[in-house]
Amino acid sequence: MIPIAGLLLVLSHTAAPPRDTLAVSPDTLAVVRALADSTALPLGTRVVTRAVIAPGGTGLGAVLDPTGVAVDPFGRVYVTDAALHRMQCYEADGRPVESFGALGTDPEQLQRPSGVAPLGALGMAVLDRDNRRVQTFDLFGRPLGVLIDLGSDDLQRQLGSIDAVAIASDRGGALALLDRDRDRVLVFDFSGKPIRVMDALGSAPGSFRGLGGIAFTPRGELVTAERGNARIQVFDAGGRVARSWPVAVGPGSGVLATAVDGDGRVALADETTGGLWLWAPDGTPIGSWSGLGHPRGLVFASDGTLLVAESMPPRVRRLAFQGPAAGPKER
Repeated sequence: MIPIAGLLLVLSHTAAPPRDTLAVSPDTLAVVRALADSTALPLGTRVVTRAVIAPGGTGLGAVLDPTGVAVDPFGRVYVTDAALHRMQCYEADGRPVESFGALGTDPEQLQRPSGVAPLGALGMAVLDRDNRRVQTFDLFGRPLGVLIDLGSDDLQRQLGSIDAVAIASDRGGALALLDRDRDRVLVFDFSGKPIRVMDALGSAPGSFRGLGGIAFTPRGELVTAERGNARIQVFDAGGRVARSWPVAVGPGSGVLATAVDGDGRVALADETTGGLWLWAPDGTPIGSWSGLGHPRGLVFASDGTLLVAESMPPRVRRLAFQGPAAGPKER
C-alpha cells in the first residue's frame, strides 16, 4: 500500500490556492524526514483527481446523494445513493456495470441506503436505513437476503431501538453499525448475530460523545471518530482502547467518513467542513486539507488510491498520489 507523507492536495476544480496546501507541522516534517524505510514518500508528493467515478445525475452511473463507497477484491467500486434508493457498481476505471435496488420495502428494494461494506470476499452488505435492515448482495448484484433485521422483536428486546447511520466490516465478515442516537457501536458476526455493544457515554477512554464514523483496520481493530470528544479511538479485538489521538472537528451532525488503508493509515473526512485528515497507524499526523464537497463516504482501494463520495456537488472521485517531479493532471 502506498503511504502518504508531506502531501499537497491539488484537485481538478481550481488552480491551487493557499487552502489547497496540507497543513503539516514542523514536528511532523521532522518525523517524516526521519523515516528511512519504504513507508515514506518524498516530500512534495501530490494528490490529484485521477478520475470521477460517478458524476451527478440520475442515469446509470450517476449519483444524486452518495452516502457510502466500498471496493471489492477485484477493484470494482460500489456506491449507495440515498436519493435514488439504489446501489451502483462500477469497474475500477469508472465504467458503470449495474444498478441494484429501487425505492420500496420489499426484498431487494431500498429506502435511503446510508452505507455499504464488503461482506467477506464474495458479497456486499448494504445498510438499508429507512427499512431498518442490513441487506446482502453477491458481487453480481443478486440479493442474498436480510442479514440483520434491526426492527425485529428479538433484536429490539436485546438492544432497544436502533437508528444505524453507518456500517463497516472487517476481513472476517464481522459488521459494525454506528447508532448515532445512542452514541454506540453494535458489532455483529458474519451471520448477523450481535456479539458486542460499545455504549459507554462520556469522555473517558473507551466512551463516546458525538460518534460520527467507524472503520476497521486490516488487523481487525475498530476505529471510531467522535465530534463531541474531537478524537479518534482505536479498539483492539477485545474492545479495549489501543490508542487514540485528537482531531480538529467541531460540533454538528455531519458524517465523519473514516477509512483505513492496508498498512493501517487512517483517513477522516468531515462532511460539515469539508476537511480531510491523514494519520500514520500510530496517530502521527501526516497532513490535513480543506475543500471537499460535503464528503459522506471514504475508502482506500488496494492500489493506494482514495475514493471519496461527495454530496455537493454529487460525485465520487478517485484521488491518487503523484511524485513531486510530475505536475497535477486529471483524466
